Amino acid sequence: MMKKTSFAAILFALAMFVAAPLAHATTVTEVQAMIASLRAKTETVAISGKQADKERLALLNKINEASLKLDQAKFCDSIAKLNDFKASVNHLITVGRINQDPAAGTTGQELLNDADAIIAALNQLQTQSTGAACAF
Repeated sequence: MMKKTSFAAILFALAMFVAAPLAHATTVTEVQAMIASLRAKTETVAISGKQADKERLALLNKINEASLKLDQAKFCDSIAKLNDFKASVNHLITVGRINQDPAAGTTGQELLNDADAIIAALNQLQTQSTGAACAF
């Protein structure tokens, strides 16, 4: 009985050791899903003004760059791209060219909140991989 228990414990420990890298990949996958959701919201948020299409494209490019940096495991670079995204959204909020009415759909504030959640998740990935969060 003792040998069976020890064997089971060793087998379990080995399984956990092998599965550990998969947990990291799952976390990256979850963050990519968060980024995909932010991209979808950015595609539909109401932006007004003559440059609305250009501004939306610039926001989407920043999101796409953040996603690419995440795929490259450059978590701090991904955060930098999302901070650029947030600065652009904040500008649109300040000048009143992005929706701020929840009844009318996605709001600029909602985009900011989602970006903050993604940044927090990226910092967790950075801490897991290096032991320290990104310095900004």
